[in-house]
Amino acid sequence: MQEAIDSFLKYSRAYTCLGENIERKIKHTFRVMDLCEEIAVSLGLSKSDIYVAKLCGLLHDIGRFEQWNRYKTFVDSKSVDHGDFGAKLLKEKNFIRRFNNDEKIDNLITKVVKNHNKYEVEDDLTEREKLFTNIVRDADKTDILYLYTINDISIDVGVDSFSDSVLDCLKNHKLIDRRLKKTKADTLSVSLAFAFDINYKKTFEILRDRSYLDKEIDIYINKTTNQKLKEQLKELRSIINNYIDRRCL
Repeated sequence: MQEAIDSFLKYSRAYTCLGENIERKIKHTFRVMDLCEEIAVSLGLSKSDIYVAKLCGLLHDIGRFEQWNRYKTFVDSKSVDHGDFGAKLLKEKNFIRRFNNDEKIDNLITKVVKNHNKYEVEDDLTEREKLFTNIVRDADKTDILYLYTINDISIDVGVDSFSDSVLDCLKNHKLIDRRLKKTKADTLSVSLAFAFDINYKKTFEILRDRSYLDKEIDIYINKTTNQKLKEQLKELRSIINNYIDRRCL
């Protein structure tokens, strides 16, 4: 694993001259890798599969560095889908061989990278591909929620409240289709709905024990001046926490 980590650091740190966003992305990558290991261990996976999970976590955002270099943004809608872009980079000129010496798992890794950030994963994934994709998706969402709690990701809550369609999705434990967003407050709903797209008990335990969603909601309540939004957030806190508690059983 250390060889892959060293190769990743050599590659990613070549981009650090582009600004502090690159260093933040490197730190995010290693936290996701560690979370992948934590989840994989909780699932009772073999040592070799724990290694695969960590490697997928290490490479999940490999497209981010060249994305920033070319477009100066991490916003996919303003540049490229970073999952697709990362998978494409790994396939080009045998780039994946910098990090992985076992060609038998090349396709699995690229499938995970491609699908880790999607609203829904591809239908044709094998059960094994789904396993590692879901481990990375859980780990990635968990660290993104952590970033909200430390204001590394900051959202303008605006002066309005959740629209009815978005609020209904959250109350019914559904993800938020970005096309549903009508108000500035609706932007907050995307990360809050992460709780409803988690796959493994260990991830729910992490979210419960580290109170990431509670802390994020507190930030929004303290920032908004809209009393209706405050009440909506308090109601959603109860809904989300109850859901997480049930999934921890």
